[in-house]
Amino acid sequence: MQHATSSRDTKAAIHRAALELFSTQGYEKTSLREIAEQVGITKASLYYHYSSKQELLRAIVGTFLDDMQRVLALSDELAWSPEAERELLGAYVDVVIHHRSTGPTLLRDIAAVLAAFGDDLDQLIARSRRFQLWLAGPDPTPADRLRAAAAVESIGAAMAIELDVEVTDAEIRATLLDAATAILARRSRAVADVSP
Repeated sequence: MQHATSSRDTKAAIHRAALELFSTQGYEKTSLREIAEQVGITKASLYYHYSSKQELLRAIVGTFLDDMQRVLALSDELAWSPEAERELLGAYVDVVIHHRSTGPTLLRDIAAVLAAFGDDLDQLIARSRRFQLWLAGPDPTPADRLRAAAAVESIGAAMAIELDVEVTDAEIRATLLDAATAILARRSRAVADVSP
């Protein structure tokens, strides 16, 4: 069992080093040798875990995409209500916070991410659109749909910037959730009266 834990720890260290280097100098300019050196392992040891830089990128970003897909899929199963909306937005915020170190890599090297995840990203975009439509509430107007898109984008945009203040995950969650629900609260009609 010790070996499995050690292997998981090494993979986690590789992920951290790769994210740091990808975020600061870019995916294309980062070599596997640099990642191995930062972790304190040989390049051969890194190859034991990942056969290529693209496989490493898929492992790092893939966990984010998988978690996001799971949350977005919930909108296909749940009937809209104010309570369900807040619950799903909270789950969405939780994924974004949990994977916030992945954000700069996604934004900085979108071409590399697209190359590694083309079809997966297409599915995520389609599911995200359905989630936004669900957030717009029953019988949404075009303005309601825009507000739903703005609510979702505000969460991602906030997490894409470097915060120069120390805040806890709980504070980040509360702030982002309040901001997103405030945007949605200005819908064209009171959807709370329509909920089942």
